[in-house]
Amino acid sequence: MSIRRMVTGTLCALSLSAAPPAALAQGSKPAATAARPMVTSSALEQARAFYVESKFQEASNLLAEALRDGRITGDDLNAGRALRARCLAKLGRRLEAKELHKAVLRSDANFRLDALQVPPDEMEVFDLALREFKAEQVEAGKRYPSSIGAFFGKGQGVHQDFVDLASSAGVAEAEDFEGSGEFGISVRFPLKPRWSFELEMSRLRSVTSDKLPEVRNSHASYTTTATPVVATLLYHFGDNPKLHYSVFAGAGLVSSEATLEFERSLVSGRLIPTQLLGEAIGLYFQVGAEAEVFMSPRFAVAGRVSGRRANSGALEWPRDDFEVYESFPQSLLGDRSVDFSGLAAQIGVRAYIGY
Repeated sequence: MSIRRMVTGTLCALSLSAAPPAALAQGSKPAATAARPMVTSSALEQARAFYVESKFQEASNLLAEALRDGRITGDDLNAGRALRARCLAKLGRRLEAKELHKAVLRSDANFRLDALQVPPDEMEVFDLALREFKAEQVEAGKRYPSSIGAFFGKGQGVHQDFVDLASSAGVAEAEDFEGSGEFGISVRFPLKPRWSFELEMSRLRSVTSDKLPEVRNSHASYTTTATPVVATLLYHFGDNPKLHYSVFAGAGLVSSEATLEFERSLVSGRLIPTQLLGEAIGLYFQVGAEAEVFMSPRFAVAGRVSGRRANSGALEWPRDDFEVYESFPQSLLGDRSVDFSGLAAQIGVRAYIGY
């Protein structure tokens, strides 16, 4: 009996060892499945998927936890913050969304959302954060936003060539030219903290006349004008939010002209006014300093002083051999130039539009 049991046990053991592998695998299937590694996406990718499915609360919670635990790092950090801010905006938590956008901007001042891909309600919150961030930068003296300005003032205009011409009439020497004011406009753009670039266009004018009696046909008045277009680089210093100081230097072209007007020229037996006109384009250079007093964050009153070189070079005349005062050869037009070189002082207003 014991021998029969031994034989039966041996046969059972042999049958189990000879069982096909598939039969054994059926019983261990759950263990094999657990052994395979699970493929999971990153927290940022999962949050993006939640956002696409309009699960904004789930996306916000996931991002908050991942950012707190340090599971989003490096280049993805600001992307995660910005996505959570967008989710908060969708949930109506606009103040939290704005502050989170500002945190992103403080980390990367050049960060921007794409208005072509981001819905308007989310862009509205980001734009508000961007405006406040730029205003903070201005308050801290770190960035001067874009602006437009208008100014007027007075400057020197020697025009010695034309003073000499007006003095060659055979009577007393003519007086120096009198500046009748100058005005202009400018557009200013920030380049980097404390540095700005400005494009400026202005109009300069001055007048004089010879000492001949006004009833004389040969009496002439002289008007010089110039229109400089200048590119200027400014450096701002001083951190007082109500008072800014700058120094600047610039260069450009200046279009100049001189007009000689005879009020009583005798032409074909009639007294009619006539003019002689000379024109040229020369170079313009300036250096100076500026101060701005802010009446509000967007509006300032500005004053500046500058030194400039603004010479037209030889003017082009229809006839440079014309004798202005008959029988006085020294009154030939010849090679004469308009010269607004010297000192200038201006006052104006500036509106800041880059907030």
